[in-house]
Amino acid sequence: MADIRYALRYAGAGLRVHPLYEVDTSTQTCACPKGAQCGEKQRGKHPRLGSWQEKASTDEALVREWWGRWPRAGIGIATGSASRTWVLDVDGPDAMAWYDAQVIRHGLTPTLGVRTSRGAHLYWRWPDDAVVRNAQGLREAGAPGVDVRGEGGYVCAPPTVHRSGHVYAWVHAEEGFAREMAPAPSWLLDLVKERPKPPPPVMTTPRGSLSPRQVAAMFRVASDRDPVIRERVGQLAGGRLHASAARPYMDGIRCPKCGRPEVWFYLDEGPAVCHHRNSCQWAGPITALATGAP
Repeated sequence: MADIRYALRYAGAGLRVHPLYEVDTSTQTCACPKGAQCGEKQRGKHPRLGSWQEKASTDEALVREWWGRWPRAGIGIATGSASRTWVLDVDGPDAMAWYDAQVIRHGLTPTLGVRTSRGAHLYWRWPDDAVVRNAQGLREAGAPGVDVRGEGGYVCAPPTVHRSGHVYAWVHAEEGFAREMAPAPSWLLDLVKERPKPPPPVMTTPRGSLSPRQVAAMFRVASDRDPVIRERVGQLAGGRLHASAARPYMDGIRCPKCGRPEVWFYLDEGPAVCHHRNSCQWAGPITALATGAP
């Protein structure tokens, strides 16, 4: 069970907090309206508040009101510029091995950290000269299971209880951890910061009739960055729209590879990704959701 004293402590330190649905670890039942039917990825982790990105707060009276209403609620810390922090979520043996390899290559920078059920949350100071993106995976860096919680994201904070029964806990005594957040080393910041978006591709219409392959290619290019097309594909695939998120996205879409409703994608750009505890690791263009082909 999370403790209001922790929520107040975080808020007092300038970290914007918000309540999460708790989970009964003996029955694997989430306190949300879906109960035992809540998706495995979200169970005991997702926010109680709609539009939590705007509502997360450091206000003591508001924090007391929330945990007075939901005393067992988990604690979410909203990452981003307002909280002056971002978090690297290193989840699983492969992710830990990747991070250890980077430390060997670049050197160790100790920072504030949390022991999670399968790895660690590494808290870093928000940079003054960059925006850290909120990203599911760092595939371009060959980093499986490494997520970035930046602008518009959040993490579960100690002593929130994971669905496995693990209690999130701060780590101070182990090598690589410190009692204060450190600025991220340049090699890591280069991987996680937002990059200028390239200009949209210029669409040209071939003369004469279009072949099915040409039509498919044009659709693929248009769907890479057109939010209207991407939203429509998500709706046709049965997805849920999260328009109030700092970076709107679709989720709840059935995976064309494993069949689980765990696919999501951002509306502005990027691939569709299947992500749950035992994910099949499928990732592909959103056009695959329209055709059902993996």
